[in-house]
Amino acid sequence: MRLTLRTLLAYRDGVLDPKEAALLEEKIKESSTAQQISQRIETGMRNRKIAPIPVDAREFGFEANLVAEFLDDTIPMETLPDMERKCLENNTLLIEIGSCHQILSRAISVPASIPPSLRQRIRELPSKPVAYSTSLGVALEKAGTIRRIDSPSSAYSMDGGERVALESATAAPKTLRKTRADLRASGIELSDGLGRQVPEYLIGNDRGWLKRAAMAACLLIALVVAGAIAIGPLDRVRILLGKPDGMDIAKAPSVPKQTKTESIRSGDEVTEPKDRRSAAPISESSSAPPMPSADNSKGAESLLGDKSIVKNESVPNPSIEPSSIPSRKPNRMQWLPDSKPSSDSIVLAKVNNAADGTSNWKRLMAGEYVQGGERVVVPPAQRTEIRIEPGIRWLCAGESDLELLPSSTDSSRVRFKAGRALLFSTPDAKSIEVDCNGILVSIRFDSDDACCGLEVQNVMLPCSDEMPQAGKFDIQPIVRLIGVQGEIAFSYQGPNEFAGRGALNVGQYVVWKQGIISEKQELVEELWWLRTSAERPIDQLASSELQSELATIESTSLDSELFELTKHRRGETAALAVRTRMMLGQYDQIFSPDGILNRKGLHSHWPSILAQIPQSLARQENRTQLVEAIRADAPNRANTILSLLIPKSQEQLSAGADKILVEALSSSAMDERIMAINQLSAITTKNLGYQPDKTSADAVQQWRKMLGKNEIRYSESKIFNMEPNR
Repeated sequence: MRLTLRTLLAYRDGVLDPKEAALLEEKIKESSTAQQISQRIETGMRNRKIAPIPVDAREFGFEANLVAEFLDDTIPMETLPDMERKCLENNTLLIEIGSCHQILSRAISVPASIPPSLRQRIRELPSKPVAYSTSLGVALEKAGTIRRIDSPSSAYSMDGGERVALESATAAPKTLRKTRADLRASGIELSDGLGRQVPEYLIGNDRGWLKRAAMAACLLIALVVAGAIAIGPLDRVRILLGKPDGMDIAKAPSVPKQTKTESIRSGDEVTEPKDRRSAAPISESSSAPPMPSADNSKGAESLLGDKSIVKNESVPNPSIEPSSIPSRKPNRMQWLPDSKPSSDSIVLAKVNNAADGTSNWKRLMAGEYVQGGERVVVPPAQRTEIRIEPGIRWLCAGESDLELLPSSTDSSRVRFKAGRALLFSTPDAKSIEVDCNGILVSIRFDSDDACCGLEVQNVMLPCSDEMPQAGKFDIQPIVRLIGVQGEIAFSYQGPNEFAGRGALNVGQYVVWKQGIISEKQELVEELWWLRTSAERPIDQLASSELQSELATIESTSLDSELFELTKHRRGETAALAVRTRMMLGQYDQIFSPDGILNRKGLHSHWPSILAQIPQSLARQENRTQLVEAIRADAPNRANTILSLLIPKSQEQLSAGADKILVEALSSSAMDERIMAINQLSAITTKNLGYQPDKTSADAVQQWRKMLGKNEIRYSESKIFNMEPNR
């Protein structure tokens, strides 16, 4: 029997057969590494200060389903070594799995003791959950759409809210005890050679206490030396300890009193505590005026009292461009992270140079301000907080492009070109106006702890081939406003004289497409970006690597460092660097011979790269830069690339665009093949086994058969699906 982490846990908790336990005991005595790991588990389980792992964690190794598969010995064979290595590297995960394994093993032989009082309390519980207006999760539970952490077992079905067992009562009981044939042969061997797979400092060391004591002593000496240097000579000590001669304390200059603030908890939880306060000093004006409403329709009614959405009112469509709007006062945005993960995030700002009238990109420092008219960009997979004066807390949930605009009211006005965000009210501010690419949405919160989600995703619409060659693209936003906590009221003004207002409760949302609002709908499941900014755990790791690479560079080296990161050996890091540069208007590492779309082995990142292009093209100035970059990187193929980049309409497919897409599958350039199959899959919802980075002669032949039958068309239910291709 091999000595792995699973067999070590089984030995510790006494679920092995006696013969196997004796054999494993000898192996443990011979392995100092196994003894150290066992001691780590034992010591950690007695430490009550170690925080548990969140039940909705999504990082590899911490995800609840993966941990359950590991404990139940159903984890895939190819994943088991990586899972064990993750446990050995992370002390919290190792202790969590050791504790869970111990609890499950004891449940086999030790019956649970349930006091009569607890049984009575359970009987008195309501049969259905009680709905509260302050929790999105409870609201979804009321609707019967709660997302399970574990997959429902096939042995049970839900009938009337009660679980009905489908298995026979005489079925064999489940147990953790394994026979020799059942134990897995894979996994990391816990021998003295483990250091070749896991660093020694992660698996423990007998002299660890000595190292910690030496480090503490060095730190103490360094602090004493730094304090002595800071205080200086003995005369300065006397001045610090007593009043200097001739100084009248009554006439001493007064120090401005600092306003005490409380930090805002931003973790992954979207439900905020009721006693949350603003994360910055209170503004001079702490009262938030009501939102503007149309006097000719329901001027006397409260927005919160009107639950319906009033659409297409005869409200003039004001110009959203802020050039003619007088500013109430100089507005500012402040990067104000309130946790270590958010302070480690990357926040870029395009600041103006008053000396020569130019602007340049720089990385913001925590607490630094950005003036009105200057842009703030947060790269993909980052999650951090920005305070918008007079006090709205803006939590960026991934890529974000923000610009603070002048406002004629007491509400701040922000231009939000692309991204996802959670907006929190504070005692200082309960309203904000957001320009979402031509749709002006005014939001008012009903309480200090209300919160809403805002998502702006841009799509590229079909157009003629001549338009992109001239630097013109038809980019349209899809805006979604979601009630997350409390109640919010909103009004909107869009193109074509569309205007209206409404209110949202927890779990409700509305969507604007091409300036037209949908009916109010209910969420059927909780959106992933409400909890995390990384859609995949591997993206979170790449985001951390991007943060470490940009942590110490100067602002003047920002562009060159991002350029070098686009060639990173890790595909995820290179993809994030390319997407970040696109947000800054730089496209020279996409269609070049060594660009991201011409590198093999990055097939999982091609859809996100193509989907990021319309997000960045929401800014007019970026469209010309894209065309110029394509012509510089691929001068002979520029028109072909631009044609394949633009989606095709049903009429264009009938006129011969379908043949162009199929022929592009055999192109010698991989980026052309990627864009062609991306469009064909969006049109037909099929792939036919085609892989752009490999020889796919059979798949190309299948596409040509569909072309001959005129089957490369949109379905009748969707002539063109105006949704972000993510």
